Amino acid sequence: IKRHYTKTEYAQLISNMVILCDTREQKNEHILSAFEKAGLQYQKKALKTGDYSFMIRACPELGFAYDTYFTDEIVIEKKNSLSELAGNLASASDDGERIFKEFNRMINVERAYLVIENDGIDGIFEHEYRSEFNPDSFIRTLITWQARNNMHIYFCKKENTARMIYELCKNCLDAKILK
Repeated sequence: IKRHYTKTEYAQLISNMVILCDTREQKNEHILSAFEKAGLQYQKKALKTGDYSFMIRACPELGFAYDTYFTDEIVIEKKNSLSELAGNLASASDDGERIFKEFNRMINVERAYLVIENDGIDGIFEHEYRSEFNPDSFIRTLITWQARNNMHIYFCKKENTARMIYELCKNCLDAKILK
């Protein structure tokens, strides 16, 4: 639904945006607290793919006759650290493993993101993670999945993760609705 919104309408629309947090997501209290502090709405919901997405609550006057989910348009997978991601990848022996099943489900999603907290890409090259996973294998695996899924990989500080999730969701919404 692409259309022109006045500033007031757009503000109302954004106030109806709800970040969806997968019920299986652990270690996200800092994110939920940041959402609350910023006055952002969120809802825990079982998501078939990823840890975060969003919806727009029904607001018929703005073109959303019912709750509209954007779970096929955007998926955000979050990892707490390179150590967590390296452990997931190192223990995965084939595409049937959980992390690869998650990445495979992301292939059909328009906007797929992997957000890694607390570390940067240099941490892979410098093997600054708790795993014996080879740094060359680690970076090559990420590059392969990034290309295969058209996945975007972002690194950010833990205290900025909630903002990153919100901005990714808002950017997706803007691309879908604004002329």
